[in-house]
Amino acid sequence: MIMERIAIRLFLGCVISIFFCQAVFAHGGVVQEDDLCVIKVNYLRAHFKIYQPRVSGHKQFCEDLPLASESVFVMEYQHDALKGMPIDFRIIRDVTGKGRFARMEDVEEIDDLDSATVFYQEAVIEPDVFTVMHEFAEEGEFIGIVSATQPDTSKVYAAVFPFEVGFTGIGYWPFFIAVLVLLQLQYLVMSGRLKRWAKGRWPRAASGLLLFALLILPTAPVFAEDAELRVSYSTPAGPPEINRIHSWILHLESADGVPIENARVEVIGGMPKHDHGLPTQPRVTEELGNGDYRLDGMRFHMRGYWEITVTVVTAERSSVVVIPLQL
Repeated sequence: MIMERIAIRLFLGCVISIFFCQAVFAHGGVVQEDDLCVIKVNYLRAHFKIYQPRVSGHKQFCEDLPLASESVFVMEYQHDALKGMPIDFRIIRDVTGKGRFARMEDVEEIDDLDSATVFYQEAVIEPDVFTVMHEFAEEGEFIGIVSATQPDTSKVYAAVFPFEVGFTGIGYWPFFIAVLVLLQLQYLVMSGRLKRWAKGRWPRAASGLLLFALLILPTAPVFAEDAELRVSYSTPAGPPEINRIHSWILHLESADGVPIENARVEVIGGMPKHDHGLPTQPRVTEELGNGDYRLDGMRFHMRGYWEITVTVVTAERSSVVVIPLQL
């Protein structure tokens, strides 16, 4: 009975952690297209990005922000119509109770919008780039509201994007849970209890728990190489999921194991059997040192066999490696 209770508790812990991990990936009204953040104000579109210069330098965010700090919101118009439209910008505390699923209809039902407002920029016409700055005093859940008014008809177009300040993402909780599961299995083996349960149901439970642990561990590095170059990658946020933007960490080294630094890295991909490429345009955004490069904007929109082509250009040579990937 004791062993069964332990198994059940560990199983429930794994399930809860997986549910939590899925929940934090929900997105608001800002979408990512072709590796760019885009906000849709009705049919009008603009590139959207947020900076926190004091804590993150030039790093760009789409919605969620890691810290309560000075934040700069930037919209670069894709439609020329926005250049002549008065645009106002409001940030409110999320009092709708809808979280990531809050929409304009939920905002309109708020009785006292002013009391929920933490920042408001009156409508202005910005012919080039719309920029506002706000310093968050505390972390929490917020809703951004962008409104653009058509000068001729006075019609108002609005976009709503829920976001979180103090967002940390998945973090290492799945990893810690997996470690606890493995430690428990090791204890059972070393103490001899596992052997005594060999004729019972525990071996099946242990196998199931080990499978869950492996599923939630960060993806191990995968290797591909040619005569001059070896490329490995890992996905820190867990195995790639269909239709989820995620990042890779590429590790580049020569055939004799020397890390390759200061390289120009280009990545494309596709499904040979379907004759189409990736739905995004991933790019290397940061060199991390010791041959490691951060690749952002990876997304797979269907299951099947993919090939990811990595081109590495250095002062000495240009090499191409193809990484096979089955989803």
